[in-house]
Amino acid sequence: MGEINPDILLDRIAPSIDLYFHIPFCHQNCTFCHFGKEINPPPRRVERYLAALDKEMSWSDAALAGSAIETAFIGGGTPSFLTNNQLKALFGMIGKRFDLSNSEVSFELHPSLAKQADAADRISTLLKGGVNRFVLGVQTLDRDILRILNRGHGVDEVMQTVKLLKGMGVENLSLDLMYGLPQQTLRSWYGSLIGLLDMEVEKFNIFPLMFKSTDPIARHLARGRYQFAGAKERVMMHFMAEHMLTSLGYRHGPIFYWTKMSQPHSFQQARKYDSWNDNNLVPFGVSGFGFMSECQFYNEVDLDRYLSRVEAGEKPVWKGVVLSQDDLMRRTLMFALRSSGVLLSRFEREFGVSLEVYFARELRALKEAGLICISKDGVLSLTDAGTINSGAVSLLFFSNNVLEQVAYNDGRIADKRTDLIEKHDYSPAARYGSSVQMKEVFQ
Repeated sequence: MGEINPDILLDRIAPSIDLYFHIPFCHQNCTFCHFGKEINPPPRRVERYLAALDKEMSWSDAALAGSAIETAFIGGGTPSFLTNNQLKALFGMIGKRFDLSNSEVSFELHPSLAKQADAADRISTLLKGGVNRFVLGVQTLDRDILRILNRGHGVDEVMQTVKLLKGMGVENLSLDLMYGLPQQTLRSWYGSLIGLLDMEVEKFNIFPLMFKSTDPIARHLARGRYQFAGAKERVMMHFMAEHMLTSLGYRHGPIFYWTKMSQPHSFQQARKYDSWNDNNLVPFGVSGFGFMSECQFYNEVDLDRYLSRVEAGEKPVWKGVVLSQDDLMRRTLMFALRSSGVLLSRFEREFGVSLEVYFARELRALKEAGLICISKDGVLSLTDAGTINSGAVSLLFFSNNVLEQVAYNDGRIADKRTDLIEKHDYSPAARYGSSVQMKEVFQ
């Protein structure tokens, strides 16, 4: 992504949209987290940010008028960092612009909320504001690992928060869990899974730990400060969770997301992976990522730059790109493979070309590696081996143009510990470099 005129984002708004609101404040700096955040800012800083968030929303008022809001997600950072009055203000400004009465509205909670005397009041405010899905970041139930991660909560707080939510009638609750963490063993991973299953949670987000050079945990790995699971152990942890959850009636939806309920894990995730470019993700707040009018873009990731631009009356877009037909085909394929798969006939109707012809070389390599399969119904999907290697599968569909841009941007990074592109690039391109080098990787 590079420079982009924000006005083109409003050219072709889809009839149904998804909203994202970023709250970049936390009580502590978790060692593995690379999302935009600020630790324990003074109250005036938070109030200034909420005012900027309100002003940024006005930028798209006319263009979004009449669009159906399918989902809204309030993430961070730690959205539950906000006080009860600040939460009321946030949902007041959202409610005056968007009708969320028929939307899935998700809100991220931190287990430390259980320590707050007004925890029940805050949850009540969220429920009144329209929140009907909660995401609780747990990561592990191993007390020692929680301390290493600087999570700011213990196991008791997890249980207390789950109990409080259920006591207040919350049924749609998803818990985040990570494997590959420092000092994590197969036994401690098993213990975390069993502990959460004992709480009768019916939805999980289960992710492998991702290392980025800007995060403290990457330095811990480089310096050998803690023991980390190797590739074999990470695969075993993945399939341990897969076996346990499948045996108990859970199902994928999409990969890394599990649910025991009849409905999808979340409509927000289903639309992200299976919408085939016909939805718009509209972000508000610092470091928000969006997809509008067939453009991908990022809001400013530096909080001071975000505030100054919004207060000056600008849409705070940092970087963006208008996607070509080729880009859209690749984007569709990479997203859908991570969920319900790609119906070949639909792909041909959508783009006017045969997927099997257009990506013949890539599909041949993936079939030979046992990473994909095509069903009798003509659905291209990942195998079990493909699921655990989904990042590598996606990487094979990166265009030469994108890979060359990655190499160019990488070459301009002077200090990977502080560079904003390095910090906020989540692409599995993973700095492989030029398309020539990529071809060597897959030969």
